[in-house]
Amino acid sequence: MLSHFGHLFHSIALASAVSDSTTTSIFNLPLSQNQANFIFAINIPDGSTDLYFHMSGPTDYSWIAVGTGNEMKDSLMFVIYSKANGENITFSPRLSSGEQEPVYSSSIKVDILNGTGISDNVMTVNARCSNCTQWETGSLDLKSTSQPWIFGLGPTGSSAAMLRSNSQTANIERHSEYGIFTMDMVRATGGSGGLPTSYTNSTGSVLSKSITNDSNWPSIIHGLCLCGALILLMPAGVVLLRVAPKSVRWHWINQTLSSAIAIVGIIIGFYLSTMFTKSQNYGSAHQILGIILLLAMLAQWGMGFWHHRVYKQTKSPTRFGIIHRYFGHIIIFLAIVNGGIGLTWSSASKSVVIGYSIAVIIIGLGLVLIIGWARWISRHGQQGFTSAPVNLRGLSGDDSHDYLDQHSDILPYNPYGRL
Repeated sequence: MLSHFGHLFHSIALASAVSDSTTTSIFNLPLSQNQANFIFAINIPDGSTDLYFHMSGPTDYSWIAVGTGNEMKDSLMFVIYSKANGENITFSPRLSSGEQEPVYSSSIKVDILNGTGISDNVMTVNARCSNCTQWETGSLDLKSTSQPWIFGLGPTGSSAAMLRSNSQTANIERHSEYGIFTMDMVRATGGSGGLPTSYTNSTGSVLSKSITNDSNWPSIIHGLCLCGALILLMPAGVVLLRVAPKSVRWHWINQTLSSAIAIVGIIIGFYLSTMFTKSQNYGSAHQILGIILLLAMLAQWGMGFWHHRVYKQTKSPTRFGIIHRYFGHIIIFLAIVNGGIGLTWSSASKSVVIGYSIAVIIIGLGLVLIIGWARWISRHGQQGFTSAPVNLRGLSGDDSHDYLDQHSDILPYNPYGRL
């Protein structure tokens, strides 16, 4: 008899903890064929400002999130990602002020409920958010049958390192997919509060904007501009001056173009710094070294220009010429180091870091071999490569002869003497 009443009381308690499906709105979004769906469900008890919600999605994504409204500005967001041990989830309520990383808010009170965790490559949170129908920058319209919501899915391991953190304030990278949907808040309101046991079908929700594939394109352009300019084009300028076509003019054009591309990349870097909380104070080693490199690069270009201008007037070497020659090596070395720091700081995937390292090694060895070969031929006075006339476009007459005298230590040997 007591056992019978025990089972009865257990059934009543379970019923009170689970909302009737008719008082819950469910958004169920199929993803790729081999992935679990992205699911979000809500219920608001009668006469309450608490929000019961369920959110789940595949662990293939670094994080998953849902937010109120049809844009990030003033949105209340629920974000989940794996803990450091990969066995449970970290839940992080956040507020967003615009198209940038949302910020953790300790003022949002959330109680985690049963069923939360990671299982079968799916991360799930069941929770009750206290007084969450209204927050400091917005509110939910409980009388709306089409309340807008947004969702985002973090990057996968192909482009960024997977987020594994116990911290609610952990930095999240830009989403790889996102979209907008609506939910029937009238349907979602009612009962004593709770969540259903099944989320198989969407009810009271509509996908209003198809899922959009995204990428962290500002970061990609930032990296390509700076790596291309400082690690590829600027070393190529040394080859243009010392190896072929041994042209001052082409060296100047190359270095000017390299500097311009690098400045574009740095400007995008400043824009990127506004998008993430970790970069808004400009206190990281990558940002500080990047600003130093910007100033050094401008000084390097100025020294080269001034040296050439003064030399044409005085026909004698300048101190700027010597500094310019070796200062360039320092800039390129620091740029390579800062590129590696930037990749690590931006949570780039291992494959991206390895690819960068291989590219730097190949370019570095190639440059050493080319310059070494040119010096070897110059010292041995061999025909073929060194027998071509030195091309000093931009200098004429005695200027070209004096320039050859001044740079005889870095230009290949010319068996024909002065031209």
